[in-house]
Amino acid sequence: MVKFGIHLTVLPVADLVYAGVLAEKYGFTSAWVPDHYTDMPPSGDKVDPWVTLTAIGAQTKNMRLATDVTDVIRAHPTKVAHITATLDELTGGRTILGLGAGEAMNIVAYGLPWEDPETRVSRLKEAIEVIRLSWKSSRASPVNFEGKFYKLKNAWIDQVPVQKPAPPIYVGALGSPKSLRLVGEVADGWKPWLATPELYQKRLEIIKDAAKKAGRDFEAIDKIAFIYTAVTDDPNMRKAVVDAIKPEIIMLTHRKTLKELGFEVPIPETVDYSYQRAPPVEEVVAMPRKAAEAMPDKIAEKFLAVGTPDEVIAGIEKFLKAGAKNVVIKDLVGLYVTGDVRKLEEQIKLIGEKVIPYFK
Repeated sequence: MVKFGIHLTVLPVADLVYAGVLAEKYGFTSAWVPDHYTDMPPSGDKVDPWVTLTAIGAQTKNMRLATDVTDVIRAHPTKVAHITATLDELTGGRTILGLGAGEAMNIVAYGLPWEDPETRVSRLKEAIEVIRLSWKSSRASPVNFEGKFYKLKNAWIDQVPVQKPAPPIYVGALGSPKSLRLVGEVADGWKPWLATPELYQKRLEIIKDAAKKAGRDFEAIDKIAFIYTAVTDDPNMRKAVVDAIKPEIIMLTHRKTLKELGFEVPIPETVDYSYQRAPPVEEVVAMPRKAAEAMPDKIAEKFLAVGTPDEVIAGIEKFLKAGAKNVVIKDLVGLYVTGDVRKLEEQIKLIGEKVIPYFK
């Protein structure tokens, strides 16, 4: 059976908590909340995920609670381990720790080091080791660690997680081969972002190869498909959601990849508008927003699952055939086009009633 998660962002925190609780009633099994100070304008990823997930966890019984994703630059890995273990106890073992290498928008302005990609991935790998070591520690069995980025000497945390051997760690990796290899080497699951089914499959092959080289069971790694959706038979709404996501597709997809899909990005190659590296300012976002006006709908729709329930089901099936085992939904109607929790509620109900039952 395919499990469905809900991605919660943009709206006020009370609305996100309401949506997360509602989602469980309609068959969703996990809630994913971004860990950002800010995002590209118009900003929406603003809430603290741990506070938000705690509120959802206190009002649900089975919903898994995941960060989407936390970097290890703004918080020491032992603190991340401590928070995760606390939420895990509070919710009876329902926490998923999503981790990533970070984005410049949440790092540079705050005086923190913005390192090169290889260093950030190396830091993340070491942090995962420290987190797992912390979960095994106790007053009776303190731990020691000597790494390039972190050091522990007779250290322990008294708070232990409920899940055994430990809460699962999902690594957020878009298209960077270094991050994808890290998934195969050490992660319990892969949390991707925007992709076509074909891109998803290619990236999954990198993970598979890395897992094989590391002597790990590739099948044991959970593979999430992160799918932007809109259940609608209204052609105007369909057009609105497709147009709304085009700038994000441009910022998150290498221009070479888009060219191979049939769209040449009309932005000078000297301009860095990459989501991971660019500052979250209007001057930067204005360029992919303007460029998006030239992107054909048929190319944008390759990344999405939009339309009638049957069309959304067909879109999801393409990712499952590409190798995904579970799905995390990001609604485009309530979160992107309208910014209205009532529209998000409608989408949750539609997916819960018209889409999820198909995959049971």
